[in-house]
Amino acid sequence: MSAEDSATPLSSFEAKWSAAYPEFGLALRFIRGADRDAQSAFACLVFEIEHAAFAIREAQPAAIKLQWWAEELTRAGHRKARHPLTTTLGDRLAGEAVPAERWHEVVAGAFAQRDAEPAADGATLIERYADLYAPLGAVDAALFGTDARAVAGMLALRRALRETAALRTALQDGKLPLPMDMLATYRLTRGDLGAASEARGQLLREWLTKIGSELRGVEKVHELVIQPPGVTDRRRIGVLRAVMAAVDGKRASRARLTPDPLATLNDSLGRLSISDVWSAWRAARRSRA
Repeated sequence: MSAEDSATPLSSFEAKWSAAYPEFGLALRFIRGADRDAQSAFACLVFEIEHAAFAIREAQPAAIKLQWWAEELTRAGHRKARHPLTTTLGDRLAGEAVPAERWHEVVAGAFAQRDAEPAADGATLIERYADLYAPLGAVDAALFGTDARAVAGMLALRRALRETAALRTALQDGKLPLPMDMLATYRLTRGDLGAASEARGQLLREWLTKIGSELRGVEKVHELVIQPPGVTDRRRIGVLRAVMAAVDGKRASRARLTPDPLATLNDSLGRLSISDVWSAWRAARRSRA
């Protein structure tokens, strides 16, 4: 990337989100062609909405940000976009390409994450995330010709991994990013989850095994409670998302093999290992096949 390129508004968002998600910066290296900036801009847009839905702890600032995005996406549909990400996407968002009601579903899905109730089981937990990611998957399909359900499933699994990593913060905020039935299996209460224990480690290993195997698409275990259709077919989710899914799959796999899966998972989120890079390269090749 040239010095001139690095000064563009889009590149500043790429740098921001690559710092938070190093696999995103890696994935961008595999994107070629005219769609490159559009794919990057949409991924950054998803990150912005996710941040408001999951990472802003105070309700009012989150609501203000989500409402602003609702208005901006409406403006983009009328070719009046103001934000660098929506202006980069340009005519792709205009007219009937992405119906206004789809963006309403996205914002409503983001708001729904703010006050989510505990999930009875893993399938219910993933379905809850799908309130946000199903409409985002539909937008991705409209913009880039991917499979909407496959993209939504992959995004929901990545979110499940990150919300698991943020377990301590979630508990402080009165949320539970793990299925209730798994707590019952290991005879744990919410209060027990705040400290490392053998039972908590076992629960996390089981949960990470389910998330990781689906993200990586290495195994097909029919008994899994998480089976978003198409996730194992990386060609249907595009190169960028295939790479990111592969890296998160490796993280989940590594964490489940350690004495403290939560600590290992958190340590891995901000960096890339050699095996992550190798997995990313293989995923990129398969997605182009």
